[in-house]
Amino acid sequence: MKKIVILTQAKLNKLMEQEIVAYEKKQNKAYEREILSRQIDVSALQGQINPHFLYNVLECIRGQALLYQVPEIADTTEALSKFFRYSINTKSDTVTIQEELENVKNYIKIQQFRFKNRISLEILYDKQEEQILSGFIPKLSLQPIVENAIEHGFANKSEENHICIELMQTKRHVSIRISDNGCGMNQEKLEELKNKMYAKELPYDEKGAAHNGIALYNVNRRLQLFFGEEYGITVSSVENMGTDFEIFIPFKVGI
Repeated sequence: MKKIVILTQAKLNKLMEQEIVAYEKKQNKAYEREILSRQIDVSALQGQINPHFLYNVLECIRGQALLYQVPEIADTTEALSKFFRYSINTKSDTVTIQEELENVKNYIKIQQFRFKNRISLEILYDKQEEQILSGFIPKLSLQPIVENAIEHGFANKSEENHICIELMQTKRHVSIRISDNGCGMNQEKLEELKNKMYAKELPYDEKGAAHNGIALYNVNRRLQLFFGEEYGITVSSVENMGTDFEIFIPFKVGI
């Protein structure tokens, strides 16, 4: 015999309120994800009157460098062109891990020219598990972390600066560790960085300007909005030894 459940008007109202709140939360997350994604697009497009003009100029510089047998300038110009194309392309918010790594390689090549090859990059993963490269990740998740290592971790170092990106996969998850041998941070600075990165809202300073931690905040928040609050970035650091950032996301193909 079926049991008949009779709901009072008060219970019906409560259920409706719960449904409305759940729907609003879902809509707010989608809106926040869109805003964070657009922030990246705006940053990439600022000052770009005509991207094709930029690409054509870079290709001309590359051609002249090859003509005069200056391969270092030719290679750097090509890397810069690819980096801009990747950053400005707005076709999709997600890319494969392999595409993200290629963008990081181009970025490092540009920085090697700037720092006279004092920066090296190492990418490690199990070659028998190459499927990890086909996993999807929000676009421009890795490069801001690498840039942070160069601009802050290597700021006062003149010797060899090394960045290692290590990929690890379980059946359902992917871990991407970005390590550097930079100056590291003491506990106070590390906690300050964590507070900025895990803030509930976009970090601003007392003058109302976006804080320096906006890039890491943006990456962490986008990862959470794409995959869930349990995912994102963790960070650890030892002063005078280096810093480790670790991205933890589910393994997904074809988002």
